[in-house]
Amino acid sequence: MAMNWKNLSGIILFYGVATLTSVQVAEAGQPQDPARTYQPFAEEFNRATQRSSGNFFSKRDLLHQIGRFFGVPSFPEQAISDDNRRVNKLYLDEQRRQFSSTPVIRTPDLINPYDTSVMTAPPSESLPSFGGN
Repeated sequence: MAMNWKNLSGIILFYGVATLTSVQVAEAGQPQDPARTYQPFAEEFNRATQRSSGNFFSKRDLLHQIGRFFGVPSFPEQAISDDNRRVNKLYLDEQRRQFSSTPVIRTPDLINPYDTSVMTAPPSESLPSFGGN
């Protein structure tokens, strides 16, 4: 029995196209506990810088412009100051968390053949010459 190459190549082509174009369903969803998920603190800093003052592009409508002119809910300088205060507090908290999470490692200094400093050396006998004089 002879093999029909035309049908075989059609079957191979069909399976190749079906394999390459297969659709997979993506499962989107929120994590179960957002407090336990990893959030880099760079994202926390980004949120802290725009919490009160907001984003330039999102506050361009007439209502926000009039509200900012009359200080409702706050003047832009006050909102920026609040954001800066929040960023400073977040920075200090992150520093505390970073330095308190690991023990302090104390190591001796490396052996150094130099036991004096240039600042404690006696003055030189010769005067420096500048410009080849």
